[in-house]
Amino acid sequence: MFPALAALLCTAGLAQSTKSVWTGVYTTQQASSGEEVYFAACARCHGDDLGGLERAPALAGGTFGQRWDGATLRKLFERLEQMPPDDPSARLTPQKNADVLAFLLSANDLPAGTARLEPDKDVLATIIYTSQRPK
Repeated sequence: MFPALAALLCTAGLAQSTKSVWTGVYTTQQASSGEEVYFAACARCHGDDLGGLERAPALAGGTFGQRWDGATLRKLFERLEQMPPDDPSARLTPQKNADVLAFLLSANDLPAGTARLEPDKDVLATIIYTSQRPK
């Protein structure tokens, strides 16, 4: 019985420490920096409108929202770290990936806040992407 109680308490603690992307987890300045990086490094595969090209998926809109709904920003950040898949030497620094992630949040109409989104995976693991504003 004790392990079940411990698991329940851990789950409750995790739920309390998570937050939503709707709380403003990036700054507008960071999203602007991320937009510059996106157009220099990502648009050739994902499109100028973030709509996706050929095998590269859309990074904005309903399909993107459905794909990442309920995931942590850590998972999305780790996916960005793998880009481009065919050229590891062209991968971005952790900070530039965080900036691109801020741009993607902005492009998906999520509100900006007052603190930058940092490339700290432990922190990113506590932020949940939801495509719909919580009620």
